[in-house]
Amino acid sequence: MTAVKTHALALSACLGFSSALAQPTLLPSIGVGSLPTDGEPICTLPVQTPPITSCGRPEGESAADFTVYDKDGNAFHLEDALLLGKPVLMISGSYTCPVFRNKIPVINDVVATYGAQLTTIIVYTPEAHPYLDISPYFGAVNTGQENINAGILYEQPETYGERKAVLQALVDSMQIDAPIYLDGPCNSWWNYYGPQPNNAYLIDADGSLFRHHDWLHRNEDDIYCDVDSLLGLPTDCAQSFGGSFTVQSVSNDTIWGDAGTTITGHATLTNSTSEDCLVRIVKLQMNLPVGWQTSLCADVCYLPDVDTALVELPANSTMDFYYYFYTTVAGTGHTRVGFRNESNTANNFIRNYWAVASEANGMDESLTAPVLHVAPNPANGSISLSGGVRFDGFRILDAQGREVLRSNGSSADVSSLSMGAYLVQPHVHGDPAGRPIRIIKH
Repeated sequence: MTAVKTHALALSACLGFSSALAQPTLLPSIGVGSLPTDGEPICTLPVQTPPITSCGRPEGESAADFTVYDKDGNAFHLEDALLLGKPVLMISGSYTCPVFRNKIPVINDVVATYGAQLTTIIVYTPEAHPYLDISPYFGAVNTGQENINAGILYEQPETYGERKAVLQALVDSMQIDAPIYLDGPCNSWWNYYGPQPNNAYLIDADGSLFRHHDWLHRNEDDIYCDVDSLLGLPTDCAQSFGGSFTVQSVSNDTIWGDAGTTITGHATLTNSTSEDCLVRIVKLQMNLPVGWQTSLCADVCYLPDVDTALVELPANSTMDFYYYFYTTVAGTGHTRVGFRNESNTANNFIRNYWAVASEANGMDESLTAPVLHVAPNPANGSISLSGGVRFDGFRILDAQGREVLRSNGSSADVSSLSMGAYLVQPHVHGDPAGRPIRIIKH
């Protein structure tokens, strides 16, 4: 099964969905009501949502009515949309959710395929992986390496206007063919239909919830199969897997960072065959300091208590894999991660990751001089390294530990670097002088 499917548009047109339907049966409206003002504050988010695979509304019950608005103030009212006689597909997302961004080709293809028979909308919800702020899904800061690499660094909006501004940045950066409406300031849609970062509901024209995806179009949740079934079109829901895959390390096996931050290992999974591949990823062994946690991040980012994941790797594709260490205290953590082809157990790989967390803003114990500082941080132009530790220059390393810039003094111009996270490594006569200092390039 591939991520995007070519559909017979002519057949769809011939089997058009009848508009002569009874009025939909809906539960009372959950909001929003009138158009919020830009200054209206966003209601406090929970510290951590329930597990995102066990919440939302069950299939078969009536949908709750709601009204939401796009960034220009145009309203979407569920009952009005269903009165057109067409089902409604609603999908949640946010700019800082890499899973949502990766599903935009699927969303655009659904719009192109079923546009005349299906109303598709996106509801913009709280940021899944805000910069510096606590993720509502993880209960901790979890910006995510994909966001850091892409420079998608947005804090959790505090007002409705700030949420609109992040949505504007999203639509300026990506072609999205479905209309996007913002959840209200108190997140009424998200609280009722979620809380999930990239879920989807397919609502029949009679107002009943026909399908609910915890994650849009993932694994057995095939949006094309579901829409075809609802519309009475020929369906092909069979899944088959074969092929083979490889694992290529991107980061070093040993990765460094400050205590209290997230330390990230990175690899890529590649399927060069013409068949989709089903890959099981497992935490085989963990040895962590007290208080540390880890999580897998491939097709989606899993919560720390998830130790195994099944990932569909489409034919002729490459997928990033990130392994996150959520550190609390200084120390060294180790995890052994296994990757196995479910159709061919001989096709398997093991990767080891060691995370070394140092005391924040501290130096190696062998150095007794004061701490070094980089300013400004975050940076966009020149940076300066200062403090009482003796050094004669520094190197700047990217997230994979590769040198991208070198200075033989105390300053450097970083304006040419891509947005993201880097390490500044001071040196004396070419040898490291203490631990690296983490900076963000805007």
